[in-house]
Amino acid sequence: MTTPLLPTFQKRIKDSFEQLDKKQVTPWAFMTAGPPFRIRTHDDRQISYQGIEFEGSPRHIFWSRYIEPFMEEICITEIDAAVEMAKARNVDAKQLLPEVRDLLLAGIHKTFSRMAEYDQRLRGKGFPQSVDLRHTDKEYAVMADFVETRIRSELRMWNPKTTLQVWFEDNKVIVWIIGVILTALGLLAKFA
Repeated sequence: MTTPLLPTFQKRIKDSFEQLDKKQVTPWAFMTAGPPFRIRTHDDRQISYQGIEFEGSPRHIFWSRYIEPFMEEICITEIDAAVEMAKARNVDAKQLLPEVRDLLLAGIHKTFSRMAEYDQRLRGKGFPQSVDLRHTDKEYAVMADFVETRIRSELRMWNPKTTLQVWFEDNKVIVWIIGVILTALGLLAKFA
């Protein structure tokens, strides 16, 4: 059975990975199209090429932790949001976090697949089938480990509030008043 927050995270994570694809992956498809190619890295450095093929430096940069910091940021943001929403909405994070993990891993897989397609197109120079599709198993495994480690750590820290704790937080004034009354009654009984 899924959690009631699953649809929220399906949309959030899908939108995040679509924006990542639109802003950081798809522009590479036009790297050799003519006008200067410019794109920003996660740490806001500019990558700029013009009039060269997708070999050597451009390809190396494309596959050397260019996209991973963006995906790590999405993962951290969504996992943190899941923990916060689970607490705020009284949903068990032990059920929600595995759902979020699966959504993140699907987004990561799709992103690496798209990158491999663009890599093949650019290296094929109009004939993508003339070159082999690059395998992304190694990159995916590193990112999957990142997600798994983060999820495991959040699950170890997860300490859902008991019904009594939730009631206490919602009724602190009543608890304080009862404490004052009991103290007063105790003092009256002591001096009576």
